[in-house]
Amino acid sequence: MIKMKVSGLKYVITVLTGIALLISCAKDDNPADVITIDETPFILEYGSLPTPSLPSDNALTIQGVKLGRMLFYEKLLSKDGSQACADCHRQHDGFSDTSRFSIGVEQMPGKRQAMPVFNMAWHNNEFFWDGRAHLLRDQSLKPIQDPLEMNETLPNVIAKLNNLKAYKDQFTRVFGSDEITSEKMSLAMEQFMLSIVSNNSRYDKYLAGEIQLTESEERGRLLFSAEYRFTSGNNKHRFAIISIKKVFR
Repeated sequence: MIKMKVSGLKYVITVLTGIALLISCAKDDNPADVITIDETPFILEYGSLPTPSLPSDNALTIQGVKLGRMLFYEKLLSKDGSQACADCHRQHDGFSDTSRFSIGVEQMPGKRQAMPVFNMAWHNNEFFWDGRAHLLRDQSLKPIQDPLEMNETLPNVIAKLNNLKAYKDQFTRVFGSDEITSEKMSLAMEQFMLSIVSNNSRYDKYLAGEIQLTESEERGRLLFSAEYRFTSGNNKHRFAIISIKKVFR
């Protein structure tokens, strides 16, 4: 009787051990924390604005826009870790800078004011004030390397990001590999900046007949219209696209 109980106990232990090994193998084969590429599209909402012409070789994805946002707000992109793109392109100020010239990490002023980066999906006249960057992805890397701005090298930035698992995981979600390159960085930041849309400002609501402008806003509208002739016909949308809407917040 005792032998039967011992044999039965051995059998149970053997079965449980086998189950445990199977579960362990299954976990090794399909770990819950495996990071894979996620190409779920990012749906760009632009209200009554014209349909934008987005780059065919850099389709917006949820994970791509997220990575671009991480980089846009990442201070490690600067030489001393004190400055991010978002410090000169502040969301509160229309993704621009209220100062005439932005101050870089070396406490030196730049040569021009930081331009607003919303509604870039409709911009078709090169980038920077002098148009020296053909694509938004080209523009995204230049402030990092500018001695008057973030004053850092791309190899140094990549080395710093490689030390952070969160970035390696996010690059995998976007590109299918945890390899971090400057090209991938530029594509992600391009996606994020293309996703920044201002399409429901007070001016948009005024055009839709939902509100009336204040006296000062109406004076500004008339002045802008008379001076630049930008608010008739198709130019209504162009005005909404290029103007700094913090005036009409």
